[in-house]
Amino acid sequence: MININSFYNEDNIKTMNKIPDNFIDGIITSPPYNITTKRKDGYYNNGYSDIDNLTEEKYINLRINEFKEFQRILKPRGVICYNMSYHNQNPILPILLMTRVHNDTNLTLTDIISWKKSNSIPFQSSSNKLSRICENIYILVHKENLHDFEANKKISKINEKTGQKFYKAYYNFITAKNNDRIKSKLKASYSTELVEKLINIYFKDGSLIYDPFMGIGTTARGCLNKNCNFIGSELNEEFYSQSIEMNS
Repeated sequence: MININSFYNEDNIKTMNKIPDNFIDGIITSPPYNITTKRKDGYYNNGYSDIDNLTEEKYINLRINEFKEFQRILKPRGVICYNMSYHNQNPILPILLMTRVHNDTNLTLTDIISWKKSNSIPFQSSSNKLSRICENIYILVHKENLHDFEANKKISKINEKTGQKFYKAYYNFITAKNNDRIKSKLKASYSTELVEKLINIYFKDGSLIYDPFMGIGTTARGCLNKNCNFIGSELNEEFYSQSIEMNS
C-alpha cells in the first residue's frame, strides 16, 4: 500500500513495488549522473559518492530497471521529466541511456528541454571544454501516446469556423535557479522554481507526481506550491530526514 504525499527512505524499486499499475500522472526527477571522480585537488562529492561511481554498463542497466517500473506505474498519457546532465569524463552517457530507454522499454522521447541555470560548472579552468550553463530535461511518454499525452498548455484562441485550437507559446527553454540555497551535503539538486515551471507545462491541479530520487524534497515543495500531490523515494537517510524537515 502506498501513501500519497509521503516520503520513503528506501530504494526506489522497493517504493515502486507498492505503487499500482497506471497510478501516477508523472515523474519529475534527476538521477545521480555517475560523475563521482577523484581529483588531485580534492574529492568531488555530489552527495551520492557511494552509489555513483559505476561502470557505464552497470549505470545504464540500473537506470533501465527503474524505467521499466516507470512505464508500469505511469498512466497511459502520463509524462516523465528526467533531468540529466553530463560529465566531461563521459559526455555521451545521457544519450546512451535515452537510446536504451527507447529500445528496451515502452517509453520514448517526445521533447528535450534546455534548462538555463543561474551559474555554470566547471569554472573557467579548461582549455577546450565549455562551462555547462544549461542542462537537458528529457521528456518521455508511452510510445502509443506519443501524440496524445497529457499537457497543461493553455488555449489562446479557437477558430470560429473550423474549431481549431491555438495554444499559447511554450518553448523548450526554461530559465530557473540552480537550487533553493538550502544548506545540505547534496550538491546535485535543482530548484523549486524549475519544478513549478515543469508542472505549469505538463500537470494539472491534483496531479500525482513521483520522484524516485527525492533528495532534500525539492520536487515535493514544487508540487505542494502548485496544488499537486507527490510520492518520493530517497535512499540517503540524511537527505530523507532533511526532506521531511523541509516539508513538514
